[in-house]
Amino acid sequence: MSFKDKLEQYKQRKDLIDELDFYKSIISKRIENKNFRSALEKIESAIILIKENQLFYNLDIELSEFENLKEEIISELEICQKFYTRRYSNLLKETLTESNIENFLRLLAMLKGEVDENLDNFNLKDLSARINRYFTFLKRLYTIISSYKVLNYHGASNKILEFVKEIKSEDYPNIKALIFYIYQDLLNNQFSNFSKQYDRLSITELSEKLAINQDSLSNFLDIIMKDPNCPIKKYNTYTQEVIFSRY
Repeated sequence: MSFKDKLEQYKQRKDLIDELDFYKSIISKRIENKNFRSALEKIESAIILIKENQLFYNLDIELSEFENLKEEIISELEICQKFYTRRYSNLLKETLTESNIENFLRLLAMLKGEVDENLDNFNLKDLSARINRYFTFLKRLYTIISSYKVLNYHGASNKILEFVKEIKSEDYPNIKALIFYIYQDLLNNQFSNFSKQYDRLSITELSEKLAINQDSLSNFLDIIMKDPNCPIKKYNTYTQEVIFSRY
């Protein structure tokens, strides 16, 4: 190779190194602003550039630098993603009640705001979609809580059972626990009303009045009768009669 060729190769390599240094400066700014996703995109571009020229120049050191930087950013990105995912998971574990759901919605809204703010920087689109779906069900539950006590039994029951059907496949244990409690409370209120009118009702009559199949009703009776304030005195499985307490 002539001196002229060597000089030209030297200049081309220097230009390439200068371009890689420019990438480094951009990546550094992206990291400083915690825009890790954009930083990773720039690193990928730099690595592609290096590999395209690897046959012509010795760029092992530069390749190693960018690959190490990539690993560091991926690690930092995962830490940030886990931080927000953990906060969301902890909210799913919180016990929901009729009295705390409003404050709970505020907490979820705060988390949603932070996630949306860092949506691109930390690549949180999947988490954002999960939060939005959870939010949708929570707001529907809040609507049920606000209305089920003023609706007639069948109107409230239909709303609750429709909601239960839709949420059945979702992994929201605290929502499921609260909607079950609400339905149990709704049934208890009906049993209290029945206890003022009847001494006893057959399971068939009760099933018809509540619009619940008998197997489901039997399961609910087993649970509701554990409540010391339950208006049911006894469920006679032999005669298939529910005997009410009279107050």
